[in-house]
Amino acid sequence: MRVAVHITHEALYKIGGIGEVLNGLCTSSNYFSFFDRTLLYGPLFEYIGSASTRLGKDGVVYYSSRDNYDVGHFGDLFKTILEKYQIEIVYGKRRLFSDLNPSKKATVDVLLVDVTKMKRDLVDYQKYRFWELFGITSDRYEREWDYEQYFRLSLPYFELLKALFSKPQRFYHFSHEYMGVPCLLALELSPEFSPETHQRIFYAHEIAPVRRLIENHPGHDVTFYNILQNAKYTGKLLEDVFGSQMDWYRTALVKASQRFERIFAVSDWVAEEYVFLVGGADNRKVRVVYNGLPLDHATFEEKLHSRRKFEQCLDSKGCGQVDLIFSHTCRLVKSKGIWRDLIFLSLLDPLLKKENLTGIYILLASQIPQGRPQELVDIMVKEYGWPFNHRIGWPDLVGYEVDIYNIIESFNQRAKAIRAIFINQYGLSKRKCGIDFPEDITTKDLKLATDVELGMSIYEPFGISHIEVLPSGGVPLISSSCGVHFLLEKTFPDDFKPYISVDFLNQAKVLPENLLLSLTSEKREMLEELTLASELYQIFRAIPKNNDERERLFDQVQNYLARLDWEYIVKHFFLPSLE
Repeated sequence: MRVAVHITHEALYKIGGIGEVLNGLCTSSNYFSFFDRTLLYGPLFEYIGSASTRLGKDGVVYYSSRDNYDVGHFGDLFKTILEKYQIEIVYGKRRLFSDLNPSKKATVDVLLVDVTKMKRDLVDYQKYRFWELFGITSDRYEREWDYEQYFRLSLPYFELLKALFSKPQRFYHFSHEYMGVPCLLALELSPEFSPETHQRIFYAHEIAPVRRLIENHPGHDVTFYNILQNAKYTGKLLEDVFGSQMDWYRTALVKASQRFERIFAVSDWVAEEYVFLVGGADNRKVRVVYNGLPLDHATFEEKLHSRRKFEQCLDSKGCGQVDLIFSHTCRLVKSKGIWRDLIFLSLLDPLLKKENLTGIYILLASQIPQGRPQELVDIMVKEYGWPFNHRIGWPDLVGYEVDIYNIIESFNQRAKAIRAIFINQYGLSKRKCGIDFPEDITTKDLKLATDVELGMSIYEPFGISHIEVLPSGGVPLISSSCGVHFLLEKTFPDDFKPYISVDFLNQAKVLPENLLLSLTSEKREMLEELTLASELYQIFRAIPKNNDERERLFDQVQNYLARLDWEYIVKHFFLPSLE
């Protein structure tokens, strides 16, 4: 029997990219024909609701120790472990499915552990062993609860697995980013561990210190990736150039993952970033395993229907005729490079005006991942017409949302042919966006209706959301810093590229290291504008401007979609990389 164990903070709820990847993997028929069982393992963050609902609306609870809830006699399995470590657990199953293709479903085991009251002497001894065997100085990071909780999860990990899977198994342990690294390292502390029965995989959805460097350096991706490329010839490593990153526990854990049997990188960039950081990593261990798309094959008529919904909605809000729909759906973080959207739209606006075309840009992004609650949404809608109008301060604009709103307002005051709309909510629907919003407009409608999805990120390890418009004939406009760029290059032939990849790195590639490191935000933005201006007409030509062009692009792209689907990715990248 083959058992997959995925260690992640998204064991219970899909919060971001890792949850989307788990949904795509686990609902693939190729995946569940290979694995007999799948377990999601992670922290129990809080107790919400009743004992029987602790795994959410898509879960079934079998056992909750704190509630003395047991519908399958699991208490006998776990009793000794709970007493030994002084932990609480919730165990059961939950159903996974894709928002874009709900017909793809899978049921997996879930084990959540409350480690807040774990016996201190056991924790301290494990930290000593980690320092002795792996060189990890846990006391350096002891004030970081994020580190502490994932470290503590490692103590009962192997014993819990043996309790659940009593017969000899073949385990595949997946550490999604840094979070599962302590658990996979802890396996080495057991005399029963062997790579033949326990294959450990570090699933690099990003390289944490690289994200931090790119977001914080004013030169962003322009500085970092040009230095990375130069380092291939100079032999320098990341910390030789940017200094030690070991002040951060995530760096220590990522570097420790080189002990594992496999490293899965979600793109070519991430694979290079990993080697650039770790240095001594065995390159044969590092495998590029792309993410996929949850394909739900919509018809062209459905695309047109979604466009009509938006046209009617926007007309009712005084936007008038809309010829082109631009969108950007993302988490509201600096890495998404949203200012690049506004640079591009500012350059495009006079061209659209000249061609007598109008456009709308919809930014669907929020700093509040759980979304604004409905009762507050209704108040904002009644008082001032949110989300088409905004006010600074909760429950409306907070944090980075204020900066983005100011940029968008400045753009709208200047633009003649394009209007930008900022919807600071997590998803589209009448329930989420208020009584003024049409009943049946959803995020899926936005994906179907969009002509161009903007995604010119400064750090984007892969970028699933950037290409979700492809199946319906939308054009992704991405930066070459996005990991999905490499998959698209492999998928589409030279004579048919239904996407645009802007290379912001090229203008600075001749600069020496010292000038790259001293690149200011002002100079970098000048390079960004120069790059977009030089490619403006090429981008404009690639945008479908009427329904005939939309249908032609829609029909052409259908021939290639199977190679972006999760089934193809699992079969041709994921499973072969386990060998």
